Amino acid sequence: MKFLFLDSWVRNRAEGSGSAVAITGLAGGLRSLGHSVDFLHPRYVFRSLDVTRLVYNLTLKPRVESVADRFDVVVGFDYDGWALSFDPARRFVVALKGVAADERRFEVGWSRLRFALWAYLEKRNARSADRVFVTSEYSERRAIEAYDLRPELVRLSPEGIDRDIAAGGPDESSSLIPFRDPIILSVARQYRRKDTATLIRAVPALLAAIPDIGLRIVGDGPELARTRRLAERLGVEDRVSFLGSLDSVSTLRNEYASASVFCLPSLQEGFGIVLLEAMSHGLPIVATHCGAVPEVAPHGETSLLVPPRDPDALAHALVRILTDSNLAAQLGTAGKQRVCRYGWSAAARAFVEGLND
Repeated sequence: MKFLFLDSWVRNRAEGSGSAVAITGLAGGLRSLGHSVDFLHPRYVFRSLDVTRLVYNLTLKPRVESVADRFDVVVGFDYDGWALSFDPARRFVVALKGVAADERRFEVGWSRLRFALWAYLEKRNARSADRVFVTSEYSERRAIEAYDLRPELVRLSPEGIDRDIAAGGPDESSSLIPFRDPIILSVARQYRRKDTATLIRAVPALLAAIPDIGLRIVGDGPELARTRRLAERLGVEDRVSFLGSLDSVSTLRNEYASASVFCLPSLQEGFGIVLLEAMSHGLPIVATHCGAVPEVAPHGETSLLVPPRDPDALAHALVRILTDSNLAAQLGTAGKQRVCRYGWSAAARAFVEGLND
C-alpha cells in the first residue's frame, strides 16, 4: 500500500516530541513490510508549535488534493487533517498519539484552553475518519467516550521503541557519564499531568533513607519553572538536576544508561514511550497506577506502581528498589524481555491489520 502521512509535529526527540518519533517509527515499520510512506510536513515553521500546526492545517487542503490520488491511504495524526473533506471512496484514517480531551482534565489556565481547542479539532478529525487508531486499551476507552466514536471503527496499534534511544544503539559508550551515587531518572515533557512535583516532594524522604541519592529530570515545558521553585522551597535543589531539553538523542540514551531506576509519576498516560525506553536499558521502574501505565509496565513484573499524587508511596517504592538489588535486577530483566514485543514492525503490522479487518 501507498501511505500519505499528514504530520505537523516537530522532529526533535531530545525536546520531548515523542509523537514525532512515534510517527517516524511507524513509517519505518510500514516500509520494512514493503509499503511506501510519504509525508506532508509544515512549509512554515513558527516559534510556537501551536501556530505551526494550525497554519499547517489551514493551508493543507490544496496540497493534499494535488497528490492524494497517488496514495491508497491518507493518515492524519491527532488533529492533522481536520480542515479537509474527503471523497468517501478515498481512505482517510486518524491515528491518535494521545487523547487531548483526556489530557485536558489535568491542565489549568491557558494550557487547559489550548487542550480544549486541540480536543475539539481532534474530535472533528476522528469523526470524519473511516478508522481511528489508538495506542492502548485505556486510550481506546477514553477516545470512544470523549469523541463519541463508533467502537467498531476504533483499532489498537501500540507504540514501538526508538532504536536510537534503546540500549545497544550507536555510540552508547562514547560519552557515558559514570555516576557513583544512586540516580533516579525521570523523562517527561513538563506538563501538569506529568506531576513531576510529586516526585520532588518525595525527595526529602528519599534523602532520609539514602543520603547520597540524586534525581535527574529531563524535559522542558510549562511546569518546569514551577517545579524548580518547589525544589528550592524544599531545600533539595542541590540533589535535583533539571536538564531541560537535551541536545541530542545520544545524550538522552546515556542518561538512561547511567541511571539506577526510572520514575514516571504521571496523573495520566495514553501510552508512555519513555517506559519502553527505560525497559530497553534494563531499568526497574517506579510509576503511578494510571492510564495505560499498567498495560505497558505491569506492576510486579517490570515496575512498582503506586497511587498518583502520593509522595510517600513514591519514595517508599524507590527506596525498595534502590536497597534491594535482587528486586531491581528482577524488574529490569523482565523489562528487557517485555520491550522486545514493542518493535516498529509489529506496530506497523497491527496498523495494516486494523485497516484490512
